[in-house]
Amino acid sequence: MHLNQLKESKTGRIFLSYQETHRVKGKNKTTTVKRLGYLDEFTDQFDDPIAHFREEAKQLSIEKKVDITASLDEHYTFDAQYIKGEDASYRKGGLVYNLGMLPLSQIYHELEIDYFMNNRRRYTKAKFNHNTIFQMLVFGRILFPDSKLSTWHNRHKLLGTMNFSDDDVYRSLEFFSKHKTALIKHLHDRVTRNYGRDTTLMFYDVTNYYWEIDQEDDQRKRGVSKEHRPEPIVQMGLLMDSNNLPITYNLFPGNTNDALTLSPTMGDVSEELEKEGIVYIADKGMMSGDNRAEILINRGGYIFSSSVRKADKQTKAYVTDENGFIVNTDGTYKYKSRIVPVTIQLTNQVTGKKKSSIINERQIVFWSRKYQERTRHERAKAIDKAANYGSCENNHGGNRFFKKIVINKVDGEVLKDEEKAYVRVLDEDLLSKESELDGYYMICTNVIGLEDGQKSFSKQSRFLSDNMFQLNRTVTDHDIIDMYRGLWRIEESFRITKSWLKARPVFVHTEASIEAHFLTCFLGLLFLRILELKTNHSIELNRMIEDLRNLQVVEESPDIFLLIQPTNIVKKIGEYFDLDLIKKRYTIQELKKMAAQTKKTS
Repeated sequence: MHLNQLKESKTGRIFLSYQETHRVKGKNKTTTVKRLGYLDEFTDQFDDPIAHFREEAKQLSIEKKVDITASLDEHYTFDAQYIKGEDASYRKGGLVYNLGMLPLSQIYHELEIDYFMNNRRRYTKAKFNHNTIFQMLVFGRILFPDSKLSTWHNRHKLLGTMNFSDDDVYRSLEFFSKHKTALIKHLHDRVTRNYGRDTTLMFYDVTNYYWEIDQEDDQRKRGVSKEHRPEPIVQMGLLMDSNNLPITYNLFPGNTNDALTLSPTMGDVSEELEKEGIVYIADKGMMSGDNRAEILINRGGYIFSSSVRKADKQTKAYVTDENGFIVNTDGTYKYKSRIVPVTIQLTNQVTGKKKSSIINERQIVFWSRKYQERTRHERAKAIDKAANYGSCENNHGGNRFFKKIVINKVDGEVLKDEEKAYVRVLDEDLLSKESELDGYYMICTNVIGLEDGQKSFSKQSRFLSDNMFQLNRTVTDHDIIDMYRGLWRIEESFRITKSWLKARPVFVHTEASIEAHFLTCFLGLLFLRILELKTNHSIELNRMIEDLRNLQVVEESPDIFLLIQPTNIVKKIGEYFDLDLIKKRYTIQELKKMAAQTKKTS
């Protein structure tokens, strides 16, 4: 609201009134709110009438309330009748914006992704804006995850200019794929600077994503699916730091062995991210002899779990020997450790043949009553199922605990297979051997800490001549166990990408578009983890995602937008990001101002 002064040409008198200007269909429309009278009529009342009424107009603008009168009999009206094929027949509904993009926009600009994209798109001849398209793909992956085409159709839910075609979106994918490596390094630098990144521990795991296609190609191949699906898949190896923040990822053909994916990722860390002195934590399937040797050559550390049941006799004897165990007060768990030389198999890169090598390794044996009870419960279920529904034709599941005995022998006659009759008897010896190891598991590592009385050194860690990786602090058996247990975070991240971010099934098919798709999924995961970090892990991630998706404003009048479905969680997010996300109504200027606010970086 502002004070308008209109001078009459005939009398020369100045008429005062309050007016408002609104943006309607791209044009400014001014309306008179209140007629005050002539200026000379107020000279006796106020020393400076102009200053008085300007201040009053300002206060009225602040205090003004939106009064809406609604009728239950009111209907929508249309400017034209419906005629098939005519654009004028289609009514475009009121604008809807998703305000959940505002915290995401703040993270986007804190990471200076806009600077990265704009700096590189200058060297292209594209008429579209790669940065705007990338924002749409990343924000859309979090707020309304779907195919690229569907995301493009929903682009107007995001505040900002979205003037590009669906073809522009697909053309931009090759650009994103081309700059993936540089962007990952850029993100690592900005995350380290803005949020802090502890790279002492790095967690690694592999998952796969399926395509709803029948034919394989160079990258999409049939392999061991984590979801037991028959379709061609692509393997993804993901590396995360101890704050749950993703560091980098790599894609591999679907039939790639998990252990073969770790080495390229470690190469990215040492070359592109220029990091050394790292402890890699992974499942037992990842830490082959070749991978452990590579970590040792790079003067690093490793932690992984090892199967007790598949261990050699000497190791099993050590595990079951009660000597040396430290037991808690109620006897629910115990642990012990040793440093022992172990034999690993290394692959000759020229001939492909294996050779043995001996390294020193710290083995931590841990027994848990809870783990023992769970293992025995699951085995009992498998045996019971096999006893009632099992078959003599295989050793799957609980069938392997039963011996097969021929009961209808005929003297001097060799019976055909179909004439033989078998009875199944529970193999008590096998069951006893299996039960002996229930509740035990082992963690293998080359990580040690300062010994009693040993002085600290200047660096955070150092690599010793006996291939042990020493941290500049005490590292107990429990510390190693806790480090390994952190691996569940990366498994949770895979669940987030597959469920909340809907990273699969994947519909793009070229190598560049596949890379670009997973790059936006990687960014979506990174943004969600940063949201957790910036809100001090005080909000459940699934609730935060859901509430940000539902946080929308709808056009109530040409300049007023009504907020729907705000929550306490939204309020808390707004407080952390210094954004007013729970106001009942916003003007379009206020929405644009908040969007601009998220683009300011300190």
